[in-house]
Amino acid sequence: MKNWSRQLGTAIFATVLGLSAVTAVSAATYNQKGHALANYNVKKYKTVNNKNYYQGAYSYQSAPGYDRGGLYQTTPGTINRTAGTVKKLTFKTNLYLPVTYATSGDWGNPQSEVLSKNGKTLYTLVMLNKASQTGRVVKYDLATLRNKYHVSTTNMTALRRATYDKSVNQLTATDKAILNCMQVGPTFNAGHGQSLALNPKNGELWFVGSANIKANVQRVSTKTLKPNKRINFTLKSTVAMGENLTFDKKGNAYFYTYSYGGWAPKNSLKIYKGKINKKSVKFHLIMQGLRHNPGWKSQSIAYNAKKNRLYFVSNSSISSVPVSKLGKLKAKDVKAVKLSGQREFEGLQFDRSGAGYLMVNKGAEILKTNGSF
Repeated sequence: MKNWSRQLGTAIFATVLGLSAVTAVSAATYNQKGHALANYNVKKYKTVNNKNYYQGAYSYQSAPGYDRGGLYQTTPGTINRTAGTVKKLTFKTNLYLPVTYATSGDWGNPQSEVLSKNGKTLYTLVMLNKASQTGRVVKYDLATLRNKYHVSTTNMTALRRATYDKSVNQLTATDKAILNCMQVGPTFNAGHGQSLALNPKNGELWFVGSANIKANVQRVSTKTLKPNKRINFTLKSTVAMGENLTFDKKGNAYFYTYSYGGWAPKNSLKIYKGKINKKSVKFHLIMQGLRHNPGWKSQSIAYNAKKNRLYFVSNSSISSVPVSKLGKLKAKDVKAVKLSGQREFEGLQFDRSGAGYLMVNKGAEILKTNGSF
């Protein structure tokens, strides 16, 4: 109790002084015994020989115009299909996210996004300090921002301008009204930050707090925007947790990892499925992966309820598979698309119609598809 009180007092003192301290979070913690990953025979593992649209490494590029006063970008940008089994696909700017909130560029690194089931609320997990893994969740009332303040159509600068004006103490009445459409959560240790996900079955938000052998997942309150439950576990002594997470409409959890050698083919993709329960987690390896992963860096995983498909997101390259055929995929079941722009892809979400919303950096924004894919 003394240690906890000391940590809480330190956080309060730092807040009073205006310092960037990580909030002392009081979360129920459960330590799972035994391995959380079901046993499997590596000799029975196989991969589907999907078409290879691998995207190699590149230096991240900024949106056109962003480096030249992009704070107030007004023209929607586009990211277009360049190759793949998906024949037509365009992403167009739908929301310019804040880049500056308290200090210059402090919100320039969002790592994951969550769209509510009705599409009216957006959550982003913004990393504030990569070295210390400090981040926070920001909640947006999208319905009001779009319908009243037209942030997706005729007033695209409004949200980014309001947060910037706050940082320089020049808030207008409209700025204040727009900021009221946002809820800014406390800072906490968010791991890598790229795994915030909503379980549509129960409405809970979860993220992977540690993707090591000794791993944990944490639940975030949708009201306070801070972690309120943590489950510590080990998948297996030789298997680390993935840094991505999503849920299907039935509440099943998924993550994936790349294979860089060993018993699975190099540059293949392994898929894991399981459940996050009240006090424990349980996963199993899908005994068929993808022979070719989409690209050099795994960024996120997403689920499209309209299509009942899983999406594996890399930079400028996305692959997807039908959930109903996991374990028995054929090459034709795997869709893939390569995209232009050389941006850093951070997250992907889908609305009820199946339209996709892609989050990218430099500058932080969300682009919407011209249809489903």
